[in-house]
Amino acid sequence: MSVKFGLSLSFQTNPGLNEAWDTSYRESLELASEADRLGFDSIWASEHHGEADGYCPSPVVACAALAVAAPHCRIGQGVALAPLYGHPLRLAEDLSVVDNISGGRIEIGLGQGYRPAEFESFGWNFKTRTRAFEESLDILGLAWRGERFDYEGRIYNVKGGLLRPPPIKPGPLPLWVGAAAPAARARAVRYRAGLIVAPLIELQHLTRQIKSYDDEAERQGAGSLPHSLMREVLVGDSAADAIKRHKPYIDHVYRVQYAPERTGQTYIDPATGERKPLTGDNPMYLSEAFMQDRWFLGTPAEIAAKMIEWLPRFSLTHFIFQGRQPGMTLRHAVDSLEALAKGVLPVVRAKLSSRA
Repeated sequence: MSVKFGLSLSFQTNPGLNEAWDTSYRESLELASEADRLGFDSIWASEHHGEADGYCPSPVVACAALAVAAPHCRIGQGVALAPLYGHPLRLAEDLSVVDNISGGRIEIGLGQGYRPAEFESFGWNFKTRTRAFEESLDILGLAWRGERFDYEGRIYNVKGGLLRPPPIKPGPLPLWVGAAAPAARARAVRYRAGLIVAPLIELQHLTRQIKSYDDEAERQGAGSLPHSLMREVLVGDSAADAIKRHKPYIDHVYRVQYAPERTGQTYIDPATGERKPLTGDNPMYLSEAFMQDRWFLGTPAEIAAKMIEWLPRFSLTHFIFQGRQPGMTLRHAVDSLEALAKGVLPVVRAKLSSRA
């Protein structure tokens, strides 16, 4: 089993720490260069709109810069919100330009979006996002063939469309889709996309979600489709120390940007065994137990051991973690990458390779 290890970058600032927007972009690109030097495999840019912390609204543009900053890494979106790009053929052109800039290293990660305010700000109907997403996937697939094509949909139309420049490698580009619900997973399989999973799902539940995806792929006769997993990886002298070191940054990410009330998170009540809505004032939220159920934290040896235990259960192609949380200094981020590159990656790669 071979897993590629990568970084996710959101280019957010932490307003509480007085971080400038341009500093976040500059230092994130420097971090990508360090990740490339240290032997990480991929860099991914994510997308949201109208956020006070400057969350990256243009991951495809960011990917062009990342392709130059990290010349040996795969470059992807984790994920781009396809319905917000105006027209899918334009999105196909932008992605193909990045593929050409990078020498054929692009990974396409797409989602339909879940925040109504983002669609309202562009004048788009939030209720049509699923249809827009499916038509986007249709048009991207046709564009990547490299031939002229027509398409007539309910939302988008193409007349004599031709993608130029085409991707470096003929045929479809590597495609990843975020798909938490069963209907979304069925759609992802229909488009023969890999599954990319967000950081907040419990590891135990993730096992069931991936099995559901694989079962759907078998049902549709799609063969074996790949999986990618996004997590947090927090390095410290212990789990408690790792939490303490990262608390100002994690609090911003998961109490502001991804607050449970905003993302619709749930949890299993230990007293009743029922799954219930999760709120930010629940003592369990962002506790060590909460993090251990989802993430990898502690010393490099502890992180490596947990990865060796869990990653084979998911049959992963990519393991992706947040390389620089909002407000984190570049020195802190680089030190963490160096600790992982020295004490985690070689151990995990060797162990997983021996199981292949």
